[in-house]
Amino acid sequence: ALPLAPPRCLRAANTANIYEASWALDLNNIRSTLMRMEDSIIFSLIERSQYKLNSPVYAPDNPQLGEFKLHQLKAAGSCGCLGDWFIYQTECLHAQVRRYAHPTEYSFFGPLPEPYLGLFPRESSSQESVLAPVPKCAVMNHHLLEIYRTKILPRLCEQGDCGNHGSCAVQDVQCLQTMATRIYYGLFVAEAKFRNETEKARSLIEARDREGLMAFITKPEVEERNIKRVVLKARTFSQNISAGEDGQLQPPASAYTTYKIDPEYIGAVFRDFLMPLTKDVEVEYLLERLEAEPKPAAGS
Repeated sequence: ALPLAPPRCLRAANTANIYEASWALDLNNIRSTLMRMEDSIIFSLIERSQYKLNSPVYAPDNPQLGEFKLHQLKAAGSCGCLGDWFIYQTECLHAQVRRYAHPTEYSFFGPLPEPYLGLFPRESSSQESVLAPVPKCAVMNHHLLEIYRTKILPRLCEQGDCGNHGSCAVQDVQCLQTMATRIYYGLFVAEAKFRNETEKARSLIEARDREGLMAFITKPEVEERNIKRVVLKARTFSQNISAGEDGQLQPPASAYTTYKIDPEYIGAVFRDFLMPLTKDVEVEYLLERLEAEPKPAAGS
């Protein structure tokens, strides 16, 4: 028998050549990267679902943090909850190794420490992003944070408090960071579509036509396929498997199969929250896209 060919590996977002326009703006490459991100988001939600809702993690002005930490958090734009402290401390660490120099990474809180690890003299300023400057209105982390805590978690997790506040907050960071990266990868989609259909995009931007831009970037049939794929992945990843027989390579099909999470709800998370947020980011980016182009000389 012929040996099986090794599976083709999809590059993760942070290993993709985002500074090479021909790679970064290729819609097939973008699609492959977004599919890989789906896996990370689904697995992170499965992990979060093992804990109860744990509302005290999100209660403002947590007295356990102490006066100094609360002051630090409030200065960073937080309500002073334990969950925000975990996010901010993680971001402070990641900022030092240049996470937020990546064009699809934006912090939930700030200011953050200056990056100092991973800086090498051989890296020049010529390594510029293929994206235009991203306007502040396109950064929607606080909206994502509110949706995650008030809409996603109450349906994902069992109500109540299991006491695992630290573990719960750590997993929240993972969920939020993977979701945010997926949302901001839409910037590459917007830039690719702008370059592919520049004249059409330009006319919509000049008219400040938000609805037109939303229609310009929306492909309902593609979104429907994506949601079906997410539901299938969620079914596959979250099956409860009690035991495996010798030689068994996959779970047997059964009407009694149970899941760690509701696969249909994971599809709804993408349909109702992540995809709309991604498109909002794209529209805000496109509305300011022409500002990055050279202005005609006076009198020309």
